[in-house]
Amino acid sequence: MYGYTGKLLRVDLEARQARVEAVPEDWQESFIGCRGINTILLYKEVGPEVDPFSPDNKLIFGTGPLEGTPIGMGRISIQTKHPKRFIGEGGSGGHWGAQLKFAGYDYVVIEKKADEPVYILIDDSRVEIRDAADLWGKDVREKNLILRRETGLPVEVACIGPGGERLVSDAKVMVTLDHAGGRGCGTIMGDKKLAAIAVHGTGGVKVKDPERFLTAYRRFRKLLDLKDTIDPFVPSWAFLSANMLLQMFSEQGWLHAYNAQRGSMESFLNGEEYLNEYVTRPESGFCCPFPACGRRFEVKKGKYAGVSGDEREGGFSIAAAVVGINSWPVMLKFRELCSLSGIDEFMAEYTIGWAMECYERGIITKQDTDGIPLTFGNEDAFIAMTEKIIAREGFGDILARGSQEASKIIGKGSERYLLTIKGRELEVMPQRNGYQMALALAVCEGGPDHTRWYPPYPPNPKSIPSDLNLPFDPVKAFQTRSVEDKGRLVKWLYDSRAILESLPTCVFIVRNILGIDLRPWLDLYATCTGYDCSLEAFTEKGERIVNLERAYIVREGFRKEHDTVPRRMLEEPIPDRNIPPMGENLGLMVDDYYLNRGWDLKTGIPNEEKLRNLNLDFVIDDLKSIRKGPA
Repeated sequence: MYGYTGKLLRVDLEARQARVEAVPEDWQESFIGCRGINTILLYKEVGPEVDPFSPDNKLIFGTGPLEGTPIGMGRISIQTKHPKRFIGEGGSGGHWGAQLKFAGYDYVVIEKKADEPVYILIDDSRVEIRDAADLWGKDVREKNLILRRETGLPVEVACIGPGGERLVSDAKVMVTLDHAGGRGCGTIMGDKKLAAIAVHGTGGVKVKDPERFLTAYRRFRKLLDLKDTIDPFVPSWAFLSANMLLQMFSEQGWLHAYNAQRGSMESFLNGEEYLNEYVTRPESGFCCPFPACGRRFEVKKGKYAGVSGDEREGGFSIAAAVVGINSWPVMLKFRELCSLSGIDEFMAEYTIGWAMECYERGIITKQDTDGIPLTFGNEDAFIAMTEKIIAREGFGDILARGSQEASKIIGKGSERYLLTIKGRELEVMPQRNGYQMALALAVCEGGPDHTRWYPPYPPNPKSIPSDLNLPFDPVKAFQTRSVEDKGRLVKWLYDSRAILESLPTCVFIVRNILGIDLRPWLDLYATCTGYDCSLEAFTEKGERIVNLERAYIVREGFRKEHDTVPRRMLEEPIPDRNIPPMGENLGLMVDDYYLNRGWDLKTGIPNEEKLRNLNLDFVIDDLKSIRKGPA
């Protein structure tokens, strides 16, 4: 077997037993791996009768055929039924995924619940479920140190922090210390009392055709060459990642400033200041072609002197505008708190931003907020409330449930100011002035998640190879405040990124023609696995994954009315940029998307013909009864 180990490790936490199963080969050919096979596992094993917090929910860690090769970038997909019942899924980098492959497994499926905290040790074929009383309550950094000392091995660790242990909303799984994935998966991991999975492997990955694979790999690396690339984002992204976008977001009115009441701030965080004042060294992931996909930071003076960590994404800094903060030391302290506790930065920022607006409107008072003046730009209040969320203390216990649940407790019209989709907080992408982003966020099967259709802009028409026919008009799609051709564009983004996240690779490197042309990826996939196919068949694999994900959330009760964006985006303008609200334009684009998908225009349910064409016949009967019932 090439690319794959063909093995799935099932761990029953209640019985404290583990067993190995073979992965069906037809799944590998039809769903590729990683996110794709995680989805079919979830679909077949966690039905609508399963409550997210019941022992029958499962937590799945998956790799793909290119993991453990220089293309996989240490990526894994972590998946579960989210507490809000949609697909809880997210990718993470680091070295854990490669170690899992080297240990001999493609997937780990966590079943049932432990009665006391445990951790799992995977050391090649040796699998042990061990007591974790000494880990429970420790932060992420401490857990990593304890596990390396206790096992005596150079293990890679996937763990939760105190936030996951306390079931804070959308808690994440922290991987290789500072990488993170699976918003909400950390909450389910905490519910199962699983503190960590420590992995050590000494094997490798076999490829079908080493010479052709090496040729394909060299072509891949050339496209990301920092000096010769045709994509200006490649060199800048290689050193600053999303922090390079800070000024552009503010200048374009793309910020969700002051809970999206404005699109910009008079002064905002500066990426160059961060690089010059706070970055201590670059940091990279497994076989990453970029010199600095992450950056180690340290605050050396002032109130937060000594704060340090690794910044793997700039999204948390862009979201600083939500709470009106313009201070790197404050935001790096916030990042450290979130990383060590395993809570999601976006949940915390958007929930606190919502609470700040409610405070300034008089909906909540100091009496509600434990005496903290929760006003926009109040740095001390922002940090204090973050700490209260992590500890689930006082008003923080309400906010730790997420803004939607908090609004149900507070009432008084507070739901009008929510920035959520399908109940989950946003994550920085604009909508009123980026229509393709609004549509892509609205129709996502996992709540707002830009990584599933990243990058958020259409390809520049001048960068498209002359021999490549894309299924949308790049000129029309490039007009970001027009509804034209957004349905076909977003469908293509979702289908193609489902492939890349199932191989897997990192969305950060979907640059140059690698974000437009799937042929280099097909070469890598075919020469690694031996599953050679046409470009059309390769693209169809991504469409199959997305349709199965849609079927899953349909089965959970999601319909067309859930494919929307926050009320503010539909009804209110961006006053400082004279940008009107979206109004009916979102509905026009959703209909266009459904038409191009072959989904029912009234419900958003995939049509029977579409499912059959994608060889998803096993889904048809599940959805027949749903079509007959009330939407």
